[in-house]
Amino acid sequence: MQLAHKKRMNSGITMADVATAIGVAPSTVSRALRGDARISSQRRQEIKEAAEAMGYRPNPMVSALMMNRNGGTAKVEVNTIALITDYVEAEGWRGKDVCQWEYEGLAKRAYALGYKLEEFALVDYGHDLSKLQRVLRNRGICGVIFGFSRNRMRKQILSTEHFAVAGLSAYFRYATVDRSNFHGLYNVRLALDKMTERGYRKIGLVVPEMNNRISGYLWSAGTLDWQRHLPRNRRCLPFIPDSDSSEGVFIKWMQKEKPDALLVYKLPVKLWLGRMGYRVPEDIGVAYLYRTRREMDSTAGIDGNLQLVGAAAIDLVVANLSTNQMGLPENPKEVLVKGFWCDGPTLKQDDS
Repeated sequence: MQLAHKKRMNSGITMADVATAIGVAPSTVSRALRGDARISSQRRQEIKEAAEAMGYRPNPMVSALMMNRNGGTAKVEVNTIALITDYVEAEGWRGKDVCQWEYEGLAKRAYALGYKLEEFALVDYGHDLSKLQRVLRNRGICGVIFGFSRNRMRKQILSTEHFAVAGLSAYFRYATVDRSNFHGLYNVRLALDKMTERGYRKIGLVVPEMNNRISGYLWSAGTLDWQRHLPRNRRCLPFIPDSDSSEGVFIKWMQKEKPDALLVYKLPVKLWLGRMGYRVPEDIGVAYLYRTRREMDSTAGIDGNLQLVGAAAIDLVVANLSTNQMGLPENPKEVLVKGFWCDGPTLKQDDS
């Protein structure tokens, strides 16, 4: 099902407001909107039309609780937030540090706010979105986060009209939802400033094309804009290869650009530099955007505060739940979380 741009209706109108406007009891409005046969079909239609005209929307969390109270057969779980993931294998994202940090933030924040986080891997449902949607609806789950995904071209998501939704980072990037993300522009400029303070004069950005795209191209944009204020002899064209097998191209780039420091993500530049005869940091400095756990004590670079990115996604969903904002937003917003700088032995130390 294609993404639909659903306009959010006025959530301030209550059932009591509808009842007052048409001169009936709130219980009559409640029964009519639930299709209760004790109310005539003509009257039910009149009440439904009046409620729609006023902009009334039922709160799905309240509806789910009432269903449970009134003897509904399904166990409703309005305190559960669904994390939807899209990998070929259900556990595919758990071995990645970036995903683990974001997940820790999701789970901790959900717990702090009285919710529990539960993963729903599309692979477990045969990648059948309609089947997953039925499961969520039957369980009374109203909050949804579109999370870890390897399928970067997916253009379909759930029909979201019954869910409060948010997106995590750039996963499910075609979903026009409120999102939390790392502040790529701020982070790259912070790193470049800190490396300059260490005395480096010509700093090159080295990141894979795919990851630069995930940043919204903010890594390359931030680098090029930062260099705009430098003399031409200090500017360095970023190295942004399409694949990881780029050692030969990297060597040619190094010989042409002659940087004295590198700001890196993911690519094995220390290995490549060693093969070229460079020593780090004696001959060239290296700093990292989002260091892995293994790199944290042995490299300089940015801590992306990715736990806070996860926490911010929970905050977006809970805010929408609390204001009954279901479906896709008319004007989606993005919360950007700034990282912070960490010194390390891959850069020469400040002599001051």
